[in-house]
Amino acid sequence: MSLLCVRVKKAKLHGPPDKFNAYVTLKVQNVKSTTIAVRGDRPCWEQDFMFEINHLDSGLVVELWNKGLIWDTMIGTALIPLDSIQQSDEEGPGQWTPLDSEVLMKEDQICGTTNPTSHRVLLDTRFELPFEIPENEAQYWTRKLERVNGSMSEQSSFSNEMQRRRLPPQCCEFTFFS
Repeated sequence: MSLLCVRVKKAKLHGPPDKFNAYVTLKVQNVKSTTIAVRGDRPCWEQDFMFEINHLDSGLVVELWNKGLIWDTMIGTALIPLDSIQQSDEEGPGQWTPLDSEVLMKEDQICGTTNPTSHRVLLDTRFELPFEIPENEAQYWTRKLERVNGSMSEQSSFSNEMQRRRLPPQCCEFTFFS
């Protein structure tokens, strides 16, 4: 068991500033968290979230939404594989995550995203070991995360992009969001 720490920092949205009242939802392993809504095309949240993670074979779903009077509309989405997230005990500068407009589904599970938008969100994602776990379990998780981190640092940017997209479109059903 490890802790996934996510800091939702800010976003860059393309369009008139008065068009947006944006918020971010984070979904991982049947848990959902949401930021507050912030107006403008450069919203800044600086909100922290922690998730208890039991296995690394799923992903963090990031959704950027525009709050409406009657209903909210999705601005963009991204899937970040958990096995691509580094271990660190300190917050970093974050990474700009490009957002797509479509979700790829397979067997009722999100398996990727497609159709890039011009919107981006700045996230700092990292694994931290919880303080209350026994020393031998902490050593186990540290070794496991170091192996994951080591294998990730050897991949090229093309491989990272392919991993972010997860599965090719012919393997998945399309669910369109507008």
